[in-house]
Amino acid sequence: MKRCFLVILWINFFFSDILGQSHIKFEPTYESNLLILDSTYSDQTKITSIRFYIGHVKLLKDSQIMFEQPSYQLMDAELPETLTIQTPTNISYNKISFSLGIDSATNNQGALTGDLDPQNGMYWTWQSGYINLKLEGESKQPFTYHIGGYLIPFNTYRTVTLPMTFNKVYLPIDIILQEILTVKSKIMSPCDIAMKFADLLSESFFTDL
Repeated sequence: MKRCFLVILWINFFFSDILGQSHIKFEPTYESNLLILDSTYSDQTKITSIRFYIGHVKLLKDSQIMFEQPSYQLMDAELPETLTIQTPTNISYNKISFSLGIDSATNNQGALTGDLDPQNGMYWTWQSGYINLKLEGESKQPFTYHIGGYLIPFNTYRTVTLPMTFNKVYLPIDIILQEILTVKSKIMSPCDIAMKFADLLSESFFTDL
């Protein structure tokens, strides 16, 4: 009986907080598996590129911030090492908060360096702003989604908060495409549909529960 009680306590602790992990990994998925670029899936869809900005990462234990990384990181499925954010191992947490895209204050600074360097191909010179996400591929027809915009009424910057019981955050590309492909196959500028896409993206992230 005592042994059973200890096991229950251990399970409760393990699934309540994360302790000792050295990183958070963002994983784009397709059909419930890790996305593989240039692979043709059962629905005849092929993803050729998925890139997006994650920033202002906060790890929380309930409402208390245990770790914060205010900078932006460009996630690129073609470069798996970019999908990982390093975190301290001496903290415990049960929530994650992060931004999808670049906020207006950073956009107003103009072109920057590092992951925000325009050379990365995530900056509209004509629009004077960053592209928050690029998703490209083909299904029944080619599709191109370049989602950006930081000015009202087309501010596509979003904040996401999720419970965390493991150190992975997933983005289900197939679920997103099911919603958007029936509406539009090409978005290349700030607009109403880009706003709806940004909402869909932010609502699609999930974690293991």
